[in-house]
Amino acid sequence: MAARCVAWSHAGNAALTTLAYRRISDSDWAVVVMWFIALNVLDLGLTLHLIGQGAVEMNPIMATLLDAGWEWAAVFKAATTAGVAAGLWLGRRHLLVRRTGVAFVALFAVLTAYQVVDVWMAG
Repeated sequence: MAARCVAWSHAGNAALTTLAYRRISDSDWAVVVMWFIALNVLDLGLTLHLIGQGAVEMNPIMATLLDAGWEWAAVFKAATTAGVAAGLWLGRRHLLVRRTGVAFVALFAVLTAYQVVDVWMAG
């Protein structure tokens, strides 16, 4: 089993976390979290654009919120994105959280690419 240790810099640099013999700085993890947030914002924008073009939301929760108004969907999306981003940041020392965070970013990157193609094809 890999040793788990947290090494803090004495010169004020970002903390480094060693989990499973890998190091990732807080600033590098912040980039992953920011990508997660940015892709979620882009997802909402593309979704709203596609719905305006006649597409249908497949997510039943978001579809219900969109029926009540795009503002409700935006508030829900912002709240859930902020909650997950906070969880990713607070749990950044754990390998499982880091792997899950990278998987979330990859998932939203694929989803966003799919929506960009939809916008391009509809355009």
